[in-house]
Amino acid sequence: MKKESYRQILIALIGALMCRFGIGGYYPFLPAYYAAALLRGEGRAMLGGVMFLGMVFTLPVTDTVRYTIGMVVIWLVVKICEWIDHKCLVLTAAISAAVITVSLSISGDLLTNTIRDDLPLKLMEGVICFASVFVFSRLLYWLPLLVERLPEPEADRGTDENRLMGYADSFGELAQFFSGMNMQKKDFTPEEMGKIHNEITGHICADCAQCALCWDKPDAPMYQALAGYLASMHQAGKAARESKLQLEEHCIRSEALAMEATRVFERARLNLAWYNRLLENRAVIAEQMEAMAYIMQDCTKDAIDLTKKEKPALSTLRYLAKEQGILLQNIRLLEKKNGRITLSVEARSKQGNCISARDLTKVVERALDLDMVLHRDSKSLIGKLPGPFVYEEDTLYHSTYGVARLIRDGAAVSGDNFSYVENHDGQAVLMLSDGMGSGSSACKESEMVLELMERFLEAGFSEETALRMLNAACVLHDQEDSYSTMDICEVDLYQGDVTFYKIGAAAAFIKRGEEAECIPCANLPVGADMELQIVTKSSHVSAGDYVVLMTDGALEHLHVPSPEQTMCEILESIHVSNPNEMAKKILERVTLFTGGKVKDDMTVLVAGIWEK
Repeated sequence: MKKESYRQILIALIGALMCRFGIGGYYPFLPAYYAAALLRGEGRAMLGGVMFLGMVFTLPVTDTVRYTIGMVVIWLVVKICEWIDHKCLVLTAAISAAVITVSLSISGDLLTNTIRDDLPLKLMEGVICFASVFVFSRLLYWLPLLVERLPEPEADRGTDENRLMGYADSFGELAQFFSGMNMQKKDFTPEEMGKIHNEITGHICADCAQCALCWDKPDAPMYQALAGYLASMHQAGKAARESKLQLEEHCIRSEALAMEATRVFERARLNLAWYNRLLENRAVIAEQMEAMAYIMQDCTKDAIDLTKKEKPALSTLRYLAKEQGILLQNIRLLEKKNGRITLSVEARSKQGNCISARDLTKVVERALDLDMVLHRDSKSLIGKLPGPFVYEEDTLYHSTYGVARLIRDGAAVSGDNFSYVENHDGQAVLMLSDGMGSGSSACKESEMVLELMERFLEAGFSEETALRMLNAACVLHDQEDSYSTMDICEVDLYQGDVTFYKIGAAAAFIKRGEEAECIPCANLPVGADMELQIVTKSSHVSAGDYVVLMTDGALEHLHVPSPEQTMCEILESIHVSNPNEMAKKILERVTLFTGGKVKDDMTVLVAGIWEK
């Protein structure tokens, strides 16, 4: 038998027991419990039948008839309210039950021609009935928790977490193994120089008639002549004149020997380049394995499930949602890694009508006593069929952004691209990328960098891990000397903490009222070097502050000794609140320094922070 059936039977049996509790010959708990149980909307026929049998076997005939009529009238009132407004409030049910109970008690005396001088007792019955409806309504939402569906056992999840941690450790060890092999060679070793020497002499000197004369003794002049020639080629890339003359003096096949040495050295240098390239690929694999290990470890740090701990609050949530005509199931309350609360629930309309999700938002906030917001991917309407709804703890701040761009004179498109994303962890992420050069090729390069970065972040990678994977991908890109800067600003909208991740990017700025703070940077762009250097800066913003990112075109062409200081003065002199207008005014001031000329692509991205 389903748990829902057990719940309905339990509620009906408790209703039958209400016939055992009377006050002075009156039974106010009977209609009160029936009204409260009706509001649940489950097993109404079973409830009425079981409670009627309880009255038949327990109460006198007159009381059985009176309370049966009262239950029928209460049922009609609830149905009429649901038909008109698709819901019946507890207050409506409580007033109806009290009025109907008192009215039937008074009218019963008139019908039986027996005048009982207990009007205060009848009125007290109505008052008790009215109050009991509210009490029973709450109790009926706490009682069924004994048979509610609970989350999966923690032991099973623990097994999966241990398995993931094992995978993460394995990938981490593999990454260390590959990293230990990445010792790039910048020059030939003495052993390799010896092999080059033997290969040259083996091809040229082996079939020479004077081979025995040249190499018969360890101190033969040919040893010194060839060693000096090879050393000269090794150091300068080509043999020096003195080493050539010395070789010609002691070797009758010096020209053939020189050609063979050139060929062998070219092949050795090519092998060295390919060997270093292979080591770079191993470094890429190590970076990717480290990233995979990080993601697996991050997956094991699952959110804390508060569903069991917060049963009373979730019971109140069900109760308040039911009053609004919304039925909830599969409720899960989670505390995320950042300490914020997330509620996931399946909701449907009790009467099959459409209800705005904003009504459920108000109920959620009231039950949890938190400011909650509906996830942007959730539906806006609650319908007949159950649908998933996710609520997240609302942020303290909200952010809007604006952008202004100028294209280099003579170019058709800008090589700069930008992105603004608000993720589900309450963070606003601003990204700005400047492709090398200008035009369509630079635009494609910076666009590719931003798209990859967005995908990495959506997959759950941290900014630093995503940047290292992005750099590894760019290093292996097939186009030579195709680099892009990366400027990332992450704003925590819960607390106002700001973190900058800068790779080859221009300085960023924070405008606080009449003051401006500079966030400098000095490192290589993405894809320029396998050993990526990420400059990280942290700061804090509050309501009314602005974060300003810009490409180097807006700074380098100011043509002043200290461009960053000049830009701070420009920001301090601008008094607008709209981020888009601020970005436009910044570029207007920059063009005053350049005489209206745009010698490089210029992009300014501004984000404003305000309290909600």
